[in-house]
Amino acid sequence: MIVVPASALVFDSPRAAHGLLVVGEGATVSRRGALASLVTGEMGNSIVHGGIPGGNPLIALSRQPARVTFYVALPPPAGRHHNVHRYPVAVVGPGYRGVLTDSSTRLAGLVSIADVAPSALALARGERPRIRSQPAREPLAQLARFDRRLDRSHDARIAATGVLVGLVVLLALLAFATEAPAVARAVFLAPSACLAAAVAVSAAGLATRWQAVLVVALAGTTGAVAGGALLPPRVRLALGLVALFAFLFAVMWAKPTWNALAVIGPHPDGGGRFYGVTNQVETLLLAPALVLGALAATRLLPAVALVIAAGIAASRIGADGGGLVVYLAGYLVLWLRLRRMPARQAIAATAVAAGAALLLVGVDAATGGSSHVTRAVGDGPGALVGDLGHRLHLSAAAISATWSGALLFAIGVVALVLLALRKPRPPLFEAYLVALAVSLLVNDTPADVALFGALGGLGLWLFARSEEGAGRLE
Repeated sequence: MIVVPASALVFDSPRAAHGLLVVGEGATVSRRGALASLVTGEMGNSIVHGGIPGGNPLIALSRQPARVTFYVALPPPAGRHHNVHRYPVAVVGPGYRGVLTDSSTRLAGLVSIADVAPSALALARGERPRIRSQPAREPLAQLARFDRRLDRSHDARIAATGVLVGLVVLLALLAFATEAPAVARAVFLAPSACLAAAVAVSAAGLATRWQAVLVVALAGTTGAVAGGALLPPRVRLALGLVALFAFLFAVMWAKPTWNALAVIGPHPDGGGRFYGVTNQVETLLLAPALVLGALAATRLLPAVALVIAAGIAASRIGADGGGLVVYLAGYLVLWLRLRRMPARQAIAATAVAAGAALLLVGVDAATGGSSHVTRAVGDGPGALVGDLGHRLHLSAAAISATWSGALLFAIGVVALVLLALRKPRPPLFEAYLVALAVSLLVNDTPADVALFGALGGLGLWLFARSEEGAGRLE
């Protein structure tokens, strides 16, 4: 493995397989942190330890090429740099031509710096590496187009999120003013409609970020309002929510690039989440998931819980281990509240839910799935406890890292507390609050959980109050 300048001729060579290297996780990166990630095989996060990952070096850098050689460019030596650029990486050797692929990113052309050292070790041992290649007619042109799409998604993300927030708030004000059930349903459906619109826009590959934001705004608003008017509980709304989850899970499984490049979803450009379900998306989908369980009634609720939680956690779909725990916790509380179980049966049901979580992870691993979830469970209880401790550390650091993150977290928590204090509190909303509390413990982006939890909670509270008052969710 050799570090060279970005201008090195190897990055234009037709004899190499080429890719774009993500050198760190978070808002900023440094050359020191990238070098540490390169040799340890661990991704550094900018909010803890200055982005310097822990762990011992797995490999050493070289000055001379070998039979298979990884050439990488890294950030400039001085200071910290915004994590908005990908750096060239090329592999020269037998079996490497075209565009690089990485099992950790699942995006052709995008490579995580944490996979370089493990891939070099695997090749030295004659094993299958994480970083491989696939043929491409014009790999450099393909990478240039892909790099522009990553930039466009990054640039549009804040505006698209603003559209989602503004739509929920506007519809909520209208719902308070009119007390119309259709408007309350529109508030509840607005985040889902924006998510689906963002994925559809990504699939269409619109040319500019403002086109993407405009279409998300128009399609999200139309979907929310139409859904509120045309999907009353039970059957029609249930079918609509089934269609939503089926669409999103199918895209994550069959077309991960559509999901990864959506303006609301994963952040592959920043190294935090390359595919599947982010904490933001997990939180926005929590309310629809619980409502679908409530509409299914107590007999079918466990089946709904298993299917949705499996989609959230499966390595080939959502790959979100924290989401698995969060969703099962919410479904468990909802089921207990709807059945009004005594304490002994409630304890037994909790044990069954914990067993179901382990079973889902085990089935995922046995069928070839691989993610941080399957690896942590496979390494035993100590690894799970260590992973939880690391996430708690990241959460605390994330809250205090910037004033904006602390402010968003505080706004979300205050809004949730105000909603929780209002009586009566529907069972759906109680289950939602418990799931969010669990999410703050097992996920590492507290501002996302609190802020988007408040948005989803507002829609859920309005929906539950309206529909349970009319007797349609009992």
